[in-house]
Amino acid sequence: MTVWDDLVGQQRVSEQLDAAARDADALVTAAAADAPPPDASKMTHAWLFTGPPGAGRNQAARAFAAALQCVSPDRALGGSPGCGFCDGCHTTLIGTHADVSTVAAVGAEILVKDMRDTVRKSFTAPANGRWQIILVEDAERLNEKSANAVLKAVEEPAPRTVWLLCAPSVEDVLPTIRSRCRHLNLTTPSVDAVADMLVRREGVEPEVAAAAARATQGHVDRARRLATDPAARARRAAVLKLPLRVEDIGGALKAAQELVDAAAEDAKQLAEETDTKETDELKAALGAAQGGRLPRGTAGV
Repeated sequence: MTVWDDLVGQQRVSEQLDAAARDADALVTAAAADAPPPDASKMTHAWLFTGPPGAGRNQAARAFAAALQCVSPDRALGGSPGCGFCDGCHTTLIGTHADVSTVAAVGAEILVKDMRDTVRKSFTAPANGRWQIILVEDAERLNEKSANAVLKAVEEPAPRTVWLLCAPSVEDVLPTIRSRCRHLNLTTPSVDAVADMLVRREGVEPEVAAAAARATQGHVDRARRLATDPAARARRAAVLKLPLRVEDIGGALKAAQELVDAAAEDAKQLAEETDTKETDELKAALGAAQGGRLPRGTAGV
């Protein structure tokens, strides 16, 4: 298993990122040995990941970040960076690596005040990892001021800093920024590719996996949720039957209320899952992973 295994139906993109990660590893190795850099390199300091919802652009960017931070000893033996198990890969994938900063929109825009510290950090050398990586998950939500701050950092980056920007399309990013990035476009995975992933990675029955992949039209996260959550499948089945029960205004109002209730239940469950995940990640970052006690003075965080 490698970091590229979660990029469903993106073989071309995986190969390009793998080649770039190999060249990036060669650059760092040469610098550590005070040797001249390789003559040609597929690695660059700024990348733009685009693609429709569900294609996995954020996952691709994070997988690439993990490969850049990979410290597996197999690399010295000719192996490809991105083992998925070493400390560099693991901490990057779960979001706790000290040299990988993630920026995501909280509201409608990413404000310049939310980017100042990140831009400042981009000009520093890596503390522990091999690269200083800035991952912007919602680059389309950069407003004019925050986009200009990013532009200045991308124009003159530090030698070991890499910017990874994610957006639905190139048109969603400031032209002056996208012109300085290497562009990778992800496509919607095929139904067969999504179903195969659900069977291999989630242990889902083939019939259930195929049905979930078709129902979600290749959206990986939604397909995973539908295939692994019987309650979600039951709510979907109930919603699909609603039109057959609407015969008058009263029936329409009742159906509308059931739709609202189903959406509220889905939202509640997603919020609880996200809260649990983020709480566990915070505890791990504070040194209280796997059920351990929180350090003194950090319980209120």
